[in-house]
Amino acid sequence: MLREDYRKAHKTGSMQYKKAVSRGDDPYPPVLDEMLEGEKTAGESKLGVQEIPVSLIVGTKNKGRQNSFSRDFFPLLEEETEFAAKWMNLLKIQMEEGFRDPIAVYEYRNRFYVLEGNKRVSITKYMGMPSILASVTRILPEKENTVEYRNYLEFLRYYGQTGMYDILFSRPGSYEQLCREVGKTLDGSWSTEEIQDLKSVFYQFSRIYSEISGEQDPETVGDAFLRYLTIFPYEQIRSQSTKELDKEVKTIQKELEPGTLQKRSVHVMEPEEKTSTPAALLSKVIPTTKKALKAAFLYDRNAEDSEWTYSHEIGRKYVQSHMGDAVQTASFQDVNTEKLAEERIEALIKEGYQVIFTTSPRLMKPALKFAVRYPEVHFLNCSLDFPYKTVRTYYARLYEARFLLGLIAGIMCRGETIGYEADYPIYGTTANINAFALGVQMVCPQAKVRLHWSSVRDGEEQPEMDERIVIVRNAMSTRGYDRPYGLFLRQEAGWSELATAEIHWGKFYRNILESINEGTWKKLEKTSQAVNYWWGFSADVLDLICAPDLPEGTKKLAEEFVHFLTWGVYHPFRGVLVDQNGVCHGNKDQIPDAQEIATMDWLLENVEGEIPVKSKLSDPAQELVSLQGILEETP
Repeated sequence: MLREDYRKAHKTGSMQYKKAVSRGDDPYPPVLDEMLEGEKTAGESKLGVQEIPVSLIVGTKNKGRQNSFSRDFFPLLEEETEFAAKWMNLLKIQMEEGFRDPIAVYEYRNRFYVLEGNKRVSITKYMGMPSILASVTRILPEKENTVEYRNYLEFLRYYGQTGMYDILFSRPGSYEQLCREVGKTLDGSWSTEEIQDLKSVFYQFSRIYSEISGEQDPETVGDAFLRYLTIFPYEQIRSQSTKELDKEVKTIQKELEPGTLQKRSVHVMEPEEKTSTPAALLSKVIPTTKKALKAAFLYDRNAEDSEWTYSHEIGRKYVQSHMGDAVQTASFQDVNTEKLAEERIEALIKEGYQVIFTTSPRLMKPALKFAVRYPEVHFLNCSLDFPYKTVRTYYARLYEARFLLGLIAGIMCRGETIGYEADYPIYGTTANINAFALGVQMVCPQAKVRLHWSSVRDGEEQPEMDERIVIVRNAMSTRGYDRPYGLFLRQEAGWSELATAEIHWGKFYRNILESINEGTWKKLEKTSQAVNYWWGFSADVLDLICAPDLPEGTKKLAEEFVHFLTWGVYHPFRGVLVDQNGVCHGNKDQIPDAQEIATMDWLLENVEGEIPVKSKLSDPAQELVSLQGILEETP
């Protein structure tokens, strides 16, 4: 029996060896001492004896008997060797009474390297055991300005509270999100029961996920687990049976694919060209009895106190007016909790609605939960860059409009500082600020843009908005509201509007609904990534509105640049851009890609102020930044 076990393990090791050699890889476990040769570290820390995941044991501390094992610790030496005899004897001990003494390992950047106990690790991996008792010494990496290092620092905070190595992520911010999903904080204390519950849920998930997706690296499994928690509540998952968990994981398999888990979206910058299908041409000659497309709009606030909701509701009415009997729309206001959203979406699906627009990032989670269960329903969320495949997102390229307002502000100022009020430090906001600053810089290089955040909580220090020329409240016109909204000149008699910009949501919605009706929507379904519609002047969804008394020459210049942006002959971010620290971004004649623009986390050299971290924001702002924030909280 023991001999047969060794033969099986040896066969696996030989196969792993041959595959590694054929790929040109080192066929043996990596050696930590060799990896760290010439590298600086920040010292060592004894962590004591603990259970560690076997899957994270990837190498040896020193060379030693390294060549006796394949890369995954399966034996390579022949059956008649002394090594094989010792291996079989240890297997017998494990099967009869279990290993009592811990192995000795070093941990470096979330991976373990064996100092003592290589054969026990080999046997543990052969038997498929999830963990092993180990005495752990941590080697801390030297401080560095990399995503990997920031991610590791966040892991250390999480480990300090939980002592868990099991769950690893590929991106900073993930541990904070994990804690939020399970009702904890990154710096809060965890009870033994809470830790064991999370371990149990993750173990069940990882087993099911590995079965449906094949072997994946630990970070991919962790990212998939976090995606799962963003769709289904943790408290619900804890009470589920293995069978129920298996069913739900398979239901959302499309959202857990490695390509979908990447933090990138396919940005569709222009509407697809409409082509007349044979069916569409025939319908113009012979009337059809096709039922109206039913589309619902969910708002987290109401049109009476929210300019945002008001503008989307105007867009819905535009769609109903211009599409006539081809569409049937309905809107629902003050859907401001997940429970209300889920109840409303479930009712809409039962009523036969085929398209559901959720107009706030806060409504993404309930939309996603139903999107994976009802793939025949089209779900869209008004936001810039959520990485979900089953819910498409849409937004306007507001940085184009901000550039034009900056151009006007620079002409109208006298070398003064111009005030800029921003709302939330989320995707796209920094690009808007920088585009405005570029517009100012183009016509008035000596002027500065002073930044003020409306979402910063009271008591936090920031500049007052006392400049003569200011841009306030996102520069979006809502028409019908008395509050200043756009680019203004401060005068003794009060505010004087210079210009503003407007998003034409109606044209946005009409284009999307017509593409669904005509079947062109499905063309993008082949991509493995999330889809974001990010349209601007060229799609006719943005308008620049100049005040009647704006100087004619200034107005003409701004209108010329509208044409340049529409035709694609000018881009605000083309070329080298210099930030507040003198760092150059981009290259001559180069335009950053859409993802780089959306996730800008730096400010241009002529901007005074900073991007606030989440802890400085009001509670409602922190909620939104948790979903789409561009800055990570410094540990």
